[in-house]
Amino acid sequence: MLQAVDVRTVWDEISPAIEKIHSELPWKDWRMEDIYAACMSGQAVVLVQPNTEPQRAFCVVRMDTCEQTGNKSLFIWIAWCQDDEGAKEVYKDLDEIATNSECDSIDFITGSQKLVNYAQNFGYKKVMYEVKKELKGNS
Repeated sequence: MLQAVDVRTVWDEISPAIEKIHSELPWKDWRMEDIYAACMSGQAVVLVQPNTEPQRAFCVVRMDTCEQTGNKSLFIWIAWCQDDEGAKEVYKDLDEIATNSECDSIDFITGSQKLVNYAQNFGYKKVMYEVKKELKGNS
């Protein structure tokens, strides 16, 4: 089962993976420092698998509540796993954490169709499309 850890104890090990994820995103609405600060303030938490080096598999998650509906979701801000078997365990553990926390859903945002396809094997459904037109000179 995934366990919450103090971000200060694993940051040096997980930050290269966070940097890699950030560099590959098509949007840049957060910085690495935001992840660290959210974990330090208690708004987010780093989850790792026991007996596994943190850089091999970890998640950064937070609990979000919709102001309009009151629905509670476990938001996966960052997820990193170097192998499919480990990823299967992470999905299973996140289901249990969300259920035990009385969440209505588990959410994540990605620019990777491959990840969307993989997550569908675990019951996730794509719920929206983002459409964007870049305007020259305004970026």
